[in-house]
Amino acid sequence: MTKNRKSSRGLLVRAYAEDISASLLEKHGDTVKTVIGRKRGVYVLSKAGKPYYIGLANKLPSRLSHHLKDRHAGNWDRFNFYAIRSKKYIKDLESILIRVAKPEGNRQRGGFGKDKNLRRTLRNEIIQSIKADFNAE
Repeated sequence: MTKNRKSSRGLLVRAYAEDISASLLEKHGDTVKTVIGRKRGVYVLSKAGKPYYIGLANKLPSRLSHHLKDRHAGNWDRFNFYAIRSKKYIKDLESILIRVAKPEGNRQRGGFGKDKNLRRTLRNEIIQSIKADFNAE
C-alpha cells in the first residue's frame, strides 16, 4: 500500500518567468506589472544568453523597469525572475547566484558571513589527514 506524499517541489519559488525580452518590458510595462504584481524575488538580466547582472527586489516590475534607464541600460536584452515565497531567503539566493555566475554587471560578490565559510577548516583537516598518513608510513 502506498501513502500519498506531498511534493516539496515548488515550496520556495512562488512564480517565475524566464527569457523575457527587455523590449517587451519597454513596450508592455503595464501588462508586465499587472501579471507579475508586487512580487518580491531574484532576477537575472542577461545579454546573448549570458548573465549580466543578478539582483533582488521587493517589487520586481518596478526594479526591472528601473534597469532600462540606469547604469545597466543597454547592457542586457532579456531577463528572468523568480518570485520567492519567504523574504528571509532572497538575499542568500541572490548571493549564491552571483557567486556561481560571476556576472560582469555586479559590483558586489555576494556574501554569507566569514563564520560560515568552511574552506579553511576543510584545508586544515586535509593537511592533518596527510600528516597522519605520512607519519603512519
